Amino acid sequence: MKTIYFLKPQHLFFLLLFPLTGFAQYTSIPDPNFEQALIDLGIDSGVIDSQVLTANVKDVTILFIQGRNIADLTGIESFVKLERLALGIANDNIYQRNALTTLNLTNNIFLKSLSCEYNELSTIDLSKNTALEVLSIDNNKLSSLDVSKNTSLNTLFFSNNNLTSIDITKNTSLTSLSCFFNKLTALDLSKNINLIALRCDNNNLSNLDLSKNAALQFLIANNNQITSLNVSNNPDLGFFDCGKNQITSLDISNNSILGHLDCNNNQLSSLDLSKNINLTTLLCNDNLLTNLNLKNGQNAKISHGNFKSNSSLTCIQVDNEIYSNTNWTAYKESTAKYSNDCSKPATTAPIVKATGDQLYCPQNTIKIVTDFTITHDPAETATEGVYIQISSGYSSGLDLLALSNAAAHPNVITSWDATAGKLSITSPTGGNVLYSDLVDAVKDVVFSNSSATASGTRTFSITIGNANYLPSTQHFYLFVPSIGITWTSAKAAAEASTYYGLTGYLATVLSADEAQLIGEQASGTGWIGGSDAETEGLWKWVTGPEAGTIMNYTFWNSGEPNNLGEEDYAHITQPGIGIRGSWNDLSNTGSLTSGDPYQPKGYVVEYGGMPGESPLEIAASTKITIPVATPGANPNPVCDSGTFTFTATATSGATISWYDAAVGGNLLGTGNTYTTPTINTTTTYYVDAGCESNRKSVTATVNMTPTTPVAGKPSYSNCGPGSVTISASSNIGTINWFTTQTGGTSVFNGNSFTTPTISSNTTYYAEASNSGCINPTRTPVEIQIYTPPVVHDETLPLCQSQTIILDAGVSGMTYAWSNGDTTQTTPVSKGGTYTVIVTSPAPESCSSTKTIIVEERPVPEIDRIDVSGTRVVIYIKKQAPYFEFSVDGVNFQDSNVFYDVPGGLQTAYVREKSGCGGDTQNFVVLVFPAFFTPNNDTHNDLWEVTGMENYPQAEVTIFDRYGKLIAQLNASNMTWDGTFERTPLPASDYWYALKIDNTKPILRGHFSLLR
Repeated sequence: MKTIYFLKPQHLFFLLLFPLTGFAQYTSIPDPNFEQALIDLGIDSGVIDSQVLTANVKDVTILFIQGRNIADLTGIESFVKLERLALGIANDNIYQRNALTTLNLTNNIFLKSLSCEYNELSTIDLSKNTALEVLSIDNNKLSSLDVSKNTSLNTLFFSNNNLTSIDITKNTSLTSLSCFFNKLTALDLSKNINLIALRCDNNNLSNLDLSKNAALQFLIANNNQITSLNVSNNPDLGFFDCGKNQITSLDISNNSILGHLDCNNNQLSSLDLSKNINLTTLLCNDNLLTNLNLKNGQNAKISHGNFKSNSSLTCIQVDNEIYSNTNWTAYKESTAKYSNDCSKPATTAPIVKATGDQLYCPQNTIKIVTDFTITHDPAETATEGVYIQISSGYSSGLDLLALSNAAAHPNVITSWDATAGKLSITSPTGGNVLYSDLVDAVKDVVFSNSSATASGTRTFSITIGNANYLPSTQHFYLFVPSIGITWTSAKAAAEASTYYGLTGYLATVLSADEAQLIGEQASGTGWIGGSDAETEGLWKWVTGPEAGTIMNYTFWNSGEPNNLGEEDYAHITQPGIGIRGSWNDLSNTGSLTSGDPYQPKGYVVEYGGMPGESPLEIAASTKITIPVATPGANPNPVCDSGTFTFTATATSGATISWYDAAVGGNLLGTGNTYTTPTINTTTTYYVDAGCESNRKSVTATVNMTPTTPVAGKPSYSNCGPGSVTISASSNIGTINWFTTQTGGTSVFNGNSFTTPTISSNTTYYAEASNSGCINPTRTPVEIQIYTPPVVHDETLPLCQSQTIILDAGVSGMTYAWSNGDTTQTTPVSKGGTYTVIVTSPAPESCSSTKTIIVEERPVPEIDRIDVSGTRVVIYIKKQAPYFEFSVDGVNFQDSNVFYDVPGGLQTAYVREKSGCGGDTQNFVVLVFPAFFTPNNDTHNDLWEVTGMENYPQAEVTIFDRYGKLIAQLNASNMTWDGTFERTPLPASDYWYALKIDNTKPILRGHFSLLR
């Protein structure tokens, strides 16, 4: 907003008479969006008023006003020093743009950079902008563009317009040119020798001459009508896209830096990339190729390719067939093959034959073949190598294949893979090895096992290719590493691969030895051909000849399959996760976390068994068997002496031998049975099937008959009913105990027998036995049961300071008192527990123990007597349950509390119940009558305190309810007749106070006078 002063008419008239020199000048900005942009940039201020101070814009050098919906840029002519102008889209959003149809920059002669893409311009005049270096005018409606005056241009972008021609011969500084999506029919680049990047795709070009553009590094020319394109003068070219043209030949031998080549959808018949050692991407699909040479020594750099839709392309020449078959299976058609020499004539596959099924003794070495031949096409005298795998029975860490006499085979080297159990025999130079050298080497390959206890059979698969061969299926198996590959991609890649003419498929596993070969012994873990995607929980093989069949044999890991997150595809579990070589179910992608155990690492391809295929003979097998003799059960033992017959079976083809020692020894016989001579001691014999290390022992057991048992004692006895431990022994074996002289059932086995409880004389019989050899003579063992003396425990009182005689109670015995006496009786003068052991005379000598508890009882002493009305409590100095109490000397009781004791002088008694003495003490019971009736009827006419006579100093004072002293009683006057000063008092309640003496408290209460 500019400040406007409203002038008086006379002032205005004055101004009109004079020039405006010295007053502010303005530039018209009719487009409000343009002015708002200037306000936002601080170039203008205030509200929108269609003008801006010219002084504010004349020195502006940079103006970025993209995406403002500006339709009219009138006013830009005042930005006379402008060097950089941006009018395109904002934030890379084509919906945030401007809408210019015209653009007048004739005043902006210092302009160096202009960006006006995504407008509605149909024409533009840049003739005055001779300083222009960068022009971006993409996505307008231009049909022509004159840049002949812009000789300083280094960057020119005018894509997505309607140009049919362009003259850039004057723009010799040009380094970047983008003109795609126009209608250009020609493009003269002969003067643009500094050009580095060119994008001219989607035009109508039929020719493109790049001979003068030696600096060119980036070229996209696809979707034109070019028939030939020469890039031999562009040695720095790194990115080249000429797809969808009509090119018939392409020479890129000079472009050694080239990393990306896209020449799809042309008419190329041959493409030689042998010089392009930096190539990472090659897209040459949909051509007429019959020859494709990728043998550049750097095939490992190529990570993206498409060679498909070249129907006549049958052979693609590469650095390494195995590498390409492993990593590029999806790049080609199944009808094409990879070869390191496509010029060599087709040959028949070699035929491998081997013999040599043998017996083997552990910890030795043995050649794996007795004969080996390779019959091959005369035109093919060599191959990459021979691979020998222990395909079944492999014991990792113990089994070993090695080339003996390696010095005799200078043309080969060996490599042992302990995980796969596989020996590779290849060339030391990395080339091919003559079949004759391979045959000689295989004949010198030996097997060994370091364990003395090894057993079983080892099958050796000998194959020309590097795929694993399993004789039981006659199929080949190859693990293809591919980190993160999906199951569906792995299935497609497997089915696109071939192996010596056999079509591949994701492996189907039908047996345990197949599972071991592709699981435990594989070089990696990955996808196999099982799925339950069709019916959840119903796992089927969906690849190869078994496609559609239910998986009868499975080797799932613990807790698998668990169908977590749409896990419908079978995968061999990574080592270290559960059971080695087992399976788990994963989703189509598996884990997407790099390095996760459940991220797919590749897939296993199986070759063989497809309809119409004949088995290859590029593999053969032999086996060794470790002979083992299996003896039957040892014969039954005999008693004292006899002969024995042993039996044994052995591995087929082995000879069973019998020996008298575990090592060495004398050969006693051969065959499945052996009968010993008569022997009288236990003897061990040994049997093997040809391997001393596997020799096994058998035993002929001779047991001796024991002697007649001898009892531990002539007889046993027990005092009263109870268990008795008896014993007997023999020279050998053990003792069986019976309750009868002959026959019967043993009640116990062992030299020492603890009988059950018996209460009368009993005889047991001991029989000696030694492992079934029995002495029939039983030895009787007698047990006598005696009755012990009968005694009775007692509890006796003992008066204090007196003596009591204790008596055992049974005569004619021996005695042992706890106080040391040995007579039937003993005197004691102290309380306590005394025992006496009473023992009957020999031979019984049975003892019984009598316990006598002597309770020492003191004479009781009265401590005090509490009297409360007629309730009396007698307290003694030491309470005991054997004391009793009385207040009349006749009737005694256990309780020391008495009720309703008569008034007056009384006597308390306490004594010990058994007569040990007692104590007495007098006490007085004072009885205060609750009422009296002084009506001269001789009943209750006087009120007196019973027992008061026993206290000569006692005095009773009587008050009425108002506290008036009415009468006093004492030893000389102990009754009250209900009068006061001889006048009868009215019926009422009266209060008394009894003072016995100065040592006892005053007793207070009240009573009623009744009339």
